[in-house]
Amino acid sequence: MLNHLKETIQKKGNAVGTFLGVTNVPLMECLGYTGLDFVIIDTEHGPYDTQPMSDLIKAAELGGMAPIVRIADVTHKEIQRAVDNGAQGIIVPCLRSVDDFKKAVDLAKFAPIGNRGFIKARGSGFGNEPWATGSLVEYMQNSNERVLMLPQCETKEALDNIEEIVQIEGLDGIFIGPFDLSICMGIPAQFDHPDFKAAIARIMQVCKDAGKLCMIYTNNAEESRRYLEAGIDAVADSIDTIVFTEAYRTIVNQIRS
Repeated sequence: MLNHLKETIQKKGNAVGTFLGVTNVPLMECLGYTGLDFVIIDTEHGPYDTQPMSDLIKAAELGGMAPIVRIADVTHKEIQRAVDNGAQGIIVPCLRSVDDFKKAVDLAKFAPIGNRGFIKARGSGFGNEPWATGSLVEYMQNSNERVLMLPQCETKEALDNIEEIVQIEGLDGIFIGPFDLSICMGIPAQFDHPDFKAAIARIMQVCKDAGKLCMIYTNNAEESRRYLEAGIDAVADSIDTIVFTEAYRTIVNQIRS
């Protein structure tokens, strides 16, 4: 299997990851010793240019983690630079219409599924990785399998059309953004609200019915366990800056208590 995240889910039944919001390669290397299955490099909110993003993708790979990149918007530049530099998954925020989702797939996948611009760049070992050395058609097919398109469901419009969205060819799964989704539903951060729970259950079920992955951001280990037990495929637990701050706050409090 050409995608580490899909392979992990197939072997373990699910996957555990986190978000990286800082441009720090040694920190990514440290995460490689934690048992995480994937890391989401957050170029939507983080201070990332192309080179730091590329360095972090490589560090994640060396640490045995699937490098996933959350881009800022659906543009050729945002998606092309991520997939060319080796992202094994693309998370796209703030999408609303079905056409928005189709455009994201079109830019991330090679023909005949989409219209990704051709090159054999860093992500393929500049064409030297075993999966990239065959014919052009084989290379495009392998690239389409290797790069997962995982747009977010975090708007009311996306939720309203989720049944149609998950049927889009080339869309590999849905990543749920619980904060923005709850805000759009008028129940900000009320994750125990019946309407929010019903929305999550609906998204999970339509993904399962369509044979697509379903992932979600979680706030803590307890919440992660609950979603995994409910059958979600992968959780991205917290953000490096939150974990880092909380860990040192705990240490300081223990020292001074």
